[in-house]
Amino acid sequence: MSHSFSCTVERRIPTVEEYQTLRNSTGWDELADAAVEKGLSNSIFCACAIHQGAIIGMGRLVGDNAVYFYVQDVIVLPEFQGRGVGKAIMQEIERYLEKNAPRNAFIGLMAAAGIKKFYRQFGYVERGEDRPGMYKIQNATKGPRSNLYNQS
Repeated sequence: MSHSFSCTVERRIPTVEEYQTLRNSTGWDELADAAVEKGLSNSIFCACAIHQGAIIGMGRLVGDNAVYFYVQDVIVLPEFQGRGVGKAIMQEIERYLEKNAPRNAFIGLMAAAGIKKFYRQFGYVERGEDRPGMYKIQNATKGPRSNLYNQS
């Protein structure tokens, strides 16, 4: 007997606990709850995939909500990957952008290894070598943000 899979996508900010559960499922570095709470509250938009009453994935937009938008934290629990959950989340994010991002707004993201093809279906392309991206991760033992990441 075959069981069909379904989930709904809600436009809402995940709870700190939901975010931490999703993040932990990816093996990403641990963040203090206070940092997560502040970060989530500063999101422009969030979409949460729900299956049988529990969160199984999410994605969010950060930026200035005018000129720059960045797709962040598109996460799907490993046991639900490959079932269209990420696509449903991205479709909701794209709907938001279509309605709210002005013409010529920059919409960026950083794809994990092996995931670029997934984002191409939504029109994302790699930047040329003449416009390479850069990033840094604040060292948790130095700098003004260290208290956000090392709280007990």
